Amino acid sequence: MRIAILIPTIKPGGAEKQAALLAATLSLEHEVHFVSLYGKKNHSVIVQHFLEESRVSIHYLEGSFFKRWNAFRNLLKTLNIEVAFNYLTVCDVLGAIVEKLSSVKTVFNGIRNSRLAPAKMFLEWFAHNFIADYTIYNCHSGAKYFEQKGFNKKKSIIIPNCFPNISTFIEREDKKIKTIVTVGRFETQKDYLTAIKAIAELRTCRKDFLFKIIGHGHLEAQIRSWISEYDLSSYTSIYIAPANVQDIIKEADVYLSTSLFEGTSNSIMEAMNWSLPIVATNVGDNNILVKNNISGFLAEVGDYTTLAKDLDHLLSSHKSRLQMGMIGHENLYNFSAEVFKNNYLELLKTRI
Repeated sequence: MRIAILIPTIKPGGAEKQAALLAATLSLEHEVHFVSLYGKKNHSVIVQHFLEESRVSIHYLEGSFFKRWNAFRNLLKTLNIEVAFNYLTVCDVLGAIVEKLSSVKTVFNGIRNSRLAPAKMFLEWFAHNFIADYTIYNCHSGAKYFEQKGFNKKKSIIIPNCFPNISTFIEREDKKIKTIVTVGRFETQKDYLTAIKAIAELRTCRKDFLFKIIGHGHLEAQIRSWISEYDLSSYTSIYIAPANVQDIIKEADVYLSTSLFEGTSNSIMEAMNWSLPIVATNVGDNNILVKNNISGFLAEVGDYTTLAKDLDHLLSSHKSRLQMGMIGHENLYNFSAEVFKNNYLELLKTRI
């Protein structure tokens, strides 16, 4: 089967990584062409190398807006593409139109979050209901939300994100000074103010921990200001898109996530991979990743006092950290590369 996967760029992001994983997975049994609409703009060397190491043909489109889409149309026709997978709104809408005009048999759009801005949601609704054959959601909460907004349920498919190369379970020693880590873009969605308030609340009852923030984005100055305002500077470190992000997570003891909304959280899965207990807000599919009071704790959005209490419990109990980390690590196998591959191969057998 001849397959095209279209994405705006191959920058270092969750959607880009999942698109590359899909391309590599399908290339084991099919002819796969990976298309970056905006060429190598902001491209991730890691994602590029991952694609180059697989049996995937990579196409970087160049030129003006119209030249890029014309080049994509010619590519579809020349290669006689039968199936297309689109990622993110511009590809879901314009990509689906071009693919249908180019006689692609089956078009799958992709929504990678549980919420979208109103303008994007309208465009996705139009593409889902009137152009694409199906939309693949990476989370149950997203599918449910968009169906309530008028997206045709019969065209909805749920396939969670893939987490490849799951590590072995880590049995950490009980350190005198523990580390709480959080990872996420410096954007409103991640609600860093609640995280900082929770850490400040926790600091009133104990001093035996450090707080590490990993991320990047336009709210960096605001986050630094909050850290100063809440007097957290002496035990809080900020890492701006470090090359050793996985090493920092691996060396931590507890993972914190305070997002306002999520799909299937890649950062929580990374923490589960390193056997960390999770303290998170109950949004998106976090309640599928994290079993409340079993592999971690879930709190309501903005509830920094409950988050602080949950962090305090974990810092106080080495046994709880180990047990919850182990259960979360086991749950990650439900999102393995093998499960991901089987889901998509079954999709190609039953929906084409």
